[in-house]
Amino acid sequence: MHDMGDDTRDDTRDDTGPPLLPISLIVVSDYLSDDGDGELRQSLAAYLHDKAGVPAEIIVMLPAGSSFSYSATSLPGAASVVVVTHDSDESSQLKDAALPFCHQPLIAVVEADCLPRPRWMATLYEALDQNAAVEAVSGRTSYGDGSMMKRVMSLLDRGFIECRDRHGKVIHVSSNGAIYRRALLERYRFQPGQGPFVSAHVRQDAMNEDGIELAVDPRAVSIHAYEGLGFIWDVRRNKGFQFAVMKLRKRSDRSRLGLAVSAVMASFRENHRTIKAVGDQFCRPVDWPLLWLMMLAVRVPEFVGALAVGDPADFKASTRYR
Repeated sequence: MHDMGDDTRDDTRDDTGPPLLPISLIVVSDYLSDDGDGELRQSLAAYLHDKAGVPAEIIVMLPAGSSFSYSATSLPGAASVVVVTHDSDESSQLKDAALPFCHQPLIAVVEADCLPRPRWMATLYEALDQNAAVEAVSGRTSYGDGSMMKRVMSLLDRGFIECRDRHGKVIHVSSNGAIYRRALLERYRFQPGQGPFVSAHVRQDAMNEDGIELAVDPRAVSIHAYEGLGFIWDVRRNKGFQFAVMKLRKRSDRSRLGLAVSAVMASFRENHRTIKAVGDQFCRPVDWPLLWLMMLAVRVPEFVGALAVGDPADFKASTRYR
């Protein structure tokens, strides 16, 4: 692990600037986008220019061999910005590796390809500040509402975070758009070598088994980058792989085909619960025919991903998700 430089601090902040919140912001960028580090800079600027409140410090986490240059003038508003590299290309491991660099009681964990809307951080901070029993609060992640497909896939890919169990309890926390109390992140680490989908699922199960109190506030919206049908295929392959791995952990004697079918059905049920819970918040009435079509279509890449559970190394090499 390597700190790529001393803190850059902006000592020019005055009392008329946005409130400085007691939050360490971890921003993970596990690969450079087509515009180099432009996506990362855009994400940082959105957090630092939010008039409702900015983080006390920012920790930018990059895989070893990456580079990112910055200055107080190029990233105005930050009390502290630290860029750190870590010897892993897994986004989950980059998030865990950032914890020693965090000095605030609350920690926001985000990824560079998610752009926050104004008040994202302040809204989640207020939700935690007003309820001492809640250990973490997630916002809403969306692909935006600029097209029918984006609205539909926002619901199918991201809406599950807002689902509750039959007792009304929130059972998910976002791994790329939430604020946590520090102790929670220190207690529940991601398992290495599992990939982001599986490691998040394993960690979530552990939190739920221990009765951790979670919350979600859909007013805090972040817009996830959307890259078309190839992107959807990759996301849903990972979902199929995720559910297959989780089922294999419970019962290792399943046939490969039976495991794949069971995994796809589990994902279908999760989507169905999500649609019943928050479908009308993500989609317009005109979107519903496409929604039901995509409910069926996404099972194809999920099935392909579930079949790959026997060769995790090959699967990892075939996906952009780390």
